[in-house]
Amino acid sequence: DVDIFENEKEIVLLADIPGVKAEDLSIDLRENTLSISGEVTPFENANEEDIVIEYEIGRYVRQFSLSEVIDQGKIDAKLDNGVLLLPLPKVEKAAPRKIAVNAA
Repeated sequence: DVDIFENEKEIVLLADIPGVKAEDLSIDLRENTLSISGEVTPFENANEEDIVIEYEIGRYVRQFSLSEVIDQGKIDAKLDNGVLLLPLPKVEKAAPRKIAVNAA
């Protein structure tokens, strides 16, 4: 499951990915498409029998299209206790400023 919210500085993607380790998670950005892929490996032993399985085992991929409002060079990711936090910072608008004129 993914939640996406926005404030004036960034768009934040929050994804629940229980059972995924950081080394089994890949985040890729190409041609304005953000791809998140991961793999959940079974954690039971070979001699154990499944009684209840509530989340999927295996590989998954989610993709999101990014607009020009995202500063793609500043994207960062953090994985903590099965939750991926992916802030997508917005491009800073050019601030009005006074330009000095130098005499030649």
